[in-house]
Amino acid sequence: MAKYTLDSLPVEQNKYKVITLDLDDTLLRSDKSISETNKRVLQKAQQQGFSIAIATGRHPKSAVRVMTELGCLNENSYAVCFNGSCVVRLSEYIAHNSIVGYPTVFRTTASGKLAKVVTAFAHSFKGARVHGYSVSRGLVIEDHNKYTQIEIDTSDVGFEEDDFMKISDHEEFFKIMIVGEEEVIDKVKSKLPESLTSVFNVVRSNPNFLEFIPNKSSKGTGLKSLCIRLGYPVESSIAFGDAENDLHMIQTAGLGVAMENGFDVVKAAADVVTKTNDEDGVALVIEKFLK
Repeated sequence: MAKYTLDSLPVEQNKYKVITLDLDDTLLRSDKSISETNKRVLQKAQQQGFSIAIATGRHPKSAVRVMTELGCLNENSYAVCFNGSCVVRLSEYIAHNSIVGYPTVFRTTASGKLAKVVTAFAHSFKGARVHGYSVSRGLVIEDHNKYTQIEIDTSDVGFEEDDFMKISDHEEFFKIMIVGEEEVIDKVKSKLPESLTSVFNVVRSNPNFLEFIPNKSSKGTGLKSLCIRLGYPVESSIAFGDAENDLHMIQTAGLGVAMENGFDVVKAAADVVTKTNDEDGVALVIEKFLK
């Protein structure tokens, strides 16, 4: 159970300096829009000195799009991407003007050789398929199915179709994903071998997506790297999330906030549970810390 409710949350002015926001089912409403209330409150927070950052499983292009819509994109805007395998300064990403090869503040990757291990494991389950984000090629899919289509629509970076069992052992991947029906992913997760869990942080970002983040990275490790870059202790951060891939970030932040619509394990680990993503849950917490 969370330590506080919205009503009992202690408020100390100037304690927090960084706000990190998951996107789907957190900042974004169920229809993928951002409420005017969340926009207004986040803009006000930025004006009062808060650093606003995105923490997402998505590509940096999505973070730029969301920060622009928020009205919070500036020279010192950052995003934790691919669930923690890289941290990007968005102004540098924009200046680079390409969806691949962009500069990163921090990054860690998995080799093509490891991607083949994940793929072989996935193929031992009927209905489990693989796609991933290559450093050099962007989104790579092994076939065009309804789950990779969700990724294609969400990322808006195009894609390349390839046989994952034939890729170069030396190609670098920000993350690899096993996708499929919910019951298939349940089976996959229950059978994860130590050979994979020892090198990947394996998190479920939604019922149909199981993500393999290299070198045990997470949104929590990404948050630490971000705070170091900004010159603040991680205790000065507020983090918002809803799903299993947000759990380490929620536990790492000075104030971890779970959405009411979030996974039970995330709500149990949070300092406070706010209202749902469709009820301006983000704004309800941030407003408490504004002057």
